[in-house]
Amino acid sequence: MVLWSCLAAGAAWADPPREARIKAVLVLRLLKFVDWPPENALRMSESLQICTWGESPTEAALQSLQGQKIRDREVRVRKVSTPLDTRGCHVLFVSEMVRDVTPAQLYNSGSAAVLTISDMPDFNKRGGIINLVRQENRIGFEIQLRYAREQRLQIGSPLLDLARVVD
Repeated sequence: MVLWSCLAAGAAWADPPREARIKAVLVLRLLKFVDWPPENALRMSESLQICTWGESPTEAALQSLQGQKIRDREVRVRKVSTPLDTRGCHVLFVSEMVRDVTPAQLYNSGSAAVLTISDMPDFNKRGGIINLVRQENRIGFEIQLRYAREQRLQIGSPLLDLARVVD
Protein backbone atom coordinates (compact mmCIF):
# COMPACT_ATOMS: atom_id res chain seq x y z
CA MET A 1 0.00 0.00 0.00
CA VAL A 2 2.78 2.46 0.92
CA LEU A 3 4.69 1.61 -2.27
CA TRP A 4 1.59 2.34 -4.36
CA SER A 5 1.12 5.78 -2.79
CA CYS A 6 4.82 6.59 -3.37
CA LEU A 7 4.55 5.52 -7.01
CA ALA A 8 1.34 7.49 -7.44
CA ALA A 9 2.97 10.59 -5.94
CA GLY A 10 5.97 10.23 -8.24
CA ALA A 11 3.70 9.86 -11.25
CA ALA A 12 1.70 12.93 -10.24
CA TRP A 13 4.88 14.97 -9.93
CA ALA A 14 5.96 13.93 -13.42
CA ASP A 15 2.99 16.00 -14.57
CA PRO A 16 2.60 18.60 -11.79
CA PRO A 17 -0.91 19.68 -10.79
CA ARG A 18 -2.27 23.02 -11.98
CA GLU A 19 -1.62 24.80 -8.66
CA ALA A 20 2.05 23.73 -8.71
CA ARG A 21 2.46 24.97 -12.29
CA ILE A 22 0.88 28.31 -11.34
CA LYS A 23 3.28 28.66 -8.40
CA ALA A 24 6.27 27.88 -10.63
CA VAL A 25 5.27 30.49 -13.20
CA LEU A 26 4.65 32.98 -10.38
CA VAL A 27 8.18 32.37 -9.09
CA LEU A 28 9.59 33.24 -12.52
CA ARG A 29 7.47 36.38 -12.76
CA LEU A 30 8.55 37.52 -9.28
CA LEU A 31 12.20 37.34 -10.34
CA LYS A 32 11.65 40.12 -12.87
CA PHE A 33 11.29 42.56 -9.96
CA VAL A 34 14.31 41.57 -7.87
CA ASP A 35 17.79 43.06 -8.13
CA TRP A 36 20.83 41.43 -6.58
CA PRO A 37 23.63 43.50 -4.99
CA PRO A 38 26.23 44.88 -7.45
CA GLU A 39 28.95 42.44 -6.39
CA ASN A 40 26.53 39.54 -6.98
CA ALA A 41 24.72 41.01 -9.97
CA LEU A 42 24.15 38.71 -12.89
CA ARG A 43 26.64 39.13 -15.69
CA MET A 44 25.10 39.33 -19.16
CA SER A 45 26.43 35.89 -20.10
CA GLU A 46 25.36 34.25 -16.85
CA SER A 47 22.23 32.15 -16.46
CA LEU A 48 19.83 32.70 -13.59
CA GLN A 49 20.30 29.74 -11.22
CA ILE A 50 17.22 28.53 -9.36
CA CYS A 51 18.15 25.90 -6.82
CA THR A 52 15.50 23.65 -5.32
CA TRP A 53 15.61 21.93 -1.95
CA GLY A 54 13.18 19.08 -1.27
CA GLU A 55 10.59 17.22 -3.31
CA SER A 56 7.18 18.66 -4.14
CA PRO A 57 4.88 19.22 -7.09
CA THR A 58 6.01 22.89 -7.20
CA GLU A 59 9.67 21.83 -7.33
CA ALA A 60 8.83 19.49 -10.21
CA ALA A 61 6.99 22.30 -12.01
CA LEU A 62 10.03 24.57 -11.61
CA GLN A 63 12.22 21.86 -13.17
CA SER A 64 9.93 21.88 -16.20
CA LEU A 65 10.60 25.62 -16.75
CA GLN A 66 14.31 25.03 -17.38
CA GLY A 67 15.51 27.20 -20.28
CA GLN A 68 12.87 29.95 -19.93
CA LYS A 69 14.18 33.53 -20.11
CA ILE A 70 14.03 36.14 -17.36
CA ARG A 71 15.56 39.53 -18.16
CA ASP A 72 17.33 38.01 -21.17
CA ARG A 73 18.95 35.33 -19.01
CA GLU A 74 18.29 31.65 -19.36
CA VAL A 75 16.84 29.98 -16.29
CA ARG A 76 18.74 26.95 -14.99
CA VAL A 77 17.19 24.78 -12.29
CA ARG A 78 19.18 22.38 -10.12
CA LYS A 79 18.50 20.39 -6.98
CA VAL A 80 20.50 20.82 -3.80
CA SER A 81 20.44 18.48 -0.85
CA THR A 82 21.32 18.56 2.82
CA PRO A 83 23.81 19.83 3.84
CA LEU A 84 22.95 22.77 1.62
CA ASP A 85 25.47 24.10 -0.85
CA THR A 86 23.95 27.13 -2.57
CA ARG A 87 27.12 28.37 -4.29
CA GLY A 88 26.07 29.79 -7.64
CA CYS A 89 22.39 29.97 -6.68
CA HIS A 90 20.52 33.22 -7.16
CA VAL A 91 17.26 31.74 -5.91
CA LEU A 92 16.59 28.92 -3.45
CA PHE A 93 13.12 27.38 -3.64
CA VAL A 94 12.41 25.36 -0.48
CA SER A 95 9.78 22.66 -0.81
CA GLU A 96 7.00 22.56 1.74
CA MET A 97 8.20 19.00 2.51
CA VAL A 98 11.36 20.36 4.15
CA ARG A 99 10.45 20.62 7.81
CA ASP A 100 13.41 22.13 9.65
CA VAL A 101 14.42 25.46 8.15
CA THR A 102 16.49 28.14 9.86
CA PRO A 103 17.98 31.42 8.65
CA ALA A 104 21.47 29.96 9.22
CA GLN A 105 20.70 27.08 6.84
CA LEU A 106 19.23 29.36 4.21
CA TYR A 107 21.87 32.07 4.19
CA ASN A 108 25.13 30.51 5.37
CA SER A 109 25.34 27.77 2.78
CA GLY A 110 27.49 29.25 0.05
CA SER A 111 25.73 31.96 -1.95
CA ALA A 112 26.49 35.54 -0.97
CA ALA A 113 22.99 36.83 -1.80
CA VAL A 114 20.16 34.39 -2.34
CA LEU A 115 16.44 35.02 -2.74
CA THR A 116 14.58 32.36 -0.75
CA ILE A 117 11.09 31.32 -1.80
CA SER A 118 8.76 28.61 -0.50
CA ASP A 119 5.16 27.51 -0.31
CA MET A 120 5.54 26.04 3.19
CA PRO A 121 3.41 27.47 5.99
CA ASP A 122 5.10 30.28 7.96
CA PHE A 123 8.21 30.34 5.74
CA ASN A 124 8.66 34.06 6.52
CA LYS A 125 8.87 33.22 10.24
CA ARG A 126 11.56 30.61 9.52
CA GLY A 127 13.86 32.97 7.66
CA GLY A 128 12.37 33.00 4.17
CA ILE A 129 11.98 36.09 2.01
CA ILE A 130 9.00 35.20 -0.22
CA ASN A 131 6.24 32.91 0.95
CA LEU A 132 3.69 31.70 -1.62
CA VAL A 133 0.31 31.44 0.08
CA ARG A 134 -3.08 30.20 -0.97
CA GLN A 135 -5.76 32.89 -0.58
CA GLU A 136 -9.18 31.47 -1.35
CA ASN A 137 -9.02 30.62 -5.08
CA ARG A 138 -5.70 32.25 -5.89
CA ILE A 139 -2.03 32.17 -5.03
CA GLY A 140 -0.65 35.26 -3.34
CA PHE A 141 2.66 36.00 -1.71
CA GLU A 142 4.16 37.56 1.37
CA ILE A 143 7.53 39.30 1.45
CA GLN A 144 9.71 39.44 4.55
CA LEU A 145 11.64 42.69 4.01
CA ARG A 146 14.03 42.14 6.91
CA TYR A 147 15.61 39.08 5.30
CA ALA A 148 15.61 40.71 1.85
CA ARG A 149 17.53 43.69 3.29
CA GLU A 150 19.99 41.39 5.06
CA GLN A 151 20.70 39.71 1.70
CA ARG A 152 20.97 43.18 0.09
CA LEU A 153 18.24 42.28 -2.40
CA GLN A 154 16.17 45.07 -3.89
CA ILE A 155 12.50 44.17 -4.29
CA GLY A 156 10.79 46.36 -6.88
CA SER A 157 7.83 48.49 -5.86
CA PRO A 158 5.39 46.77 -8.29
CA LEU A 159 6.03 43.54 -6.39
CA LEU A 160 5.69 45.20 -2.99
CA ASP A 161 2.38 46.73 -4.08
CA LEU A 162 0.96 43.27 -4.81
CA ALA A 163 2.39 41.50 -1.76
CA ARG A 164 1.51 41.32 1.87
CA VAL A 165 4.67 42.81 3.34
CA VAL A 166 6.00 41.36 6.59
CA ASP A 167 8.72 43.31 8.36
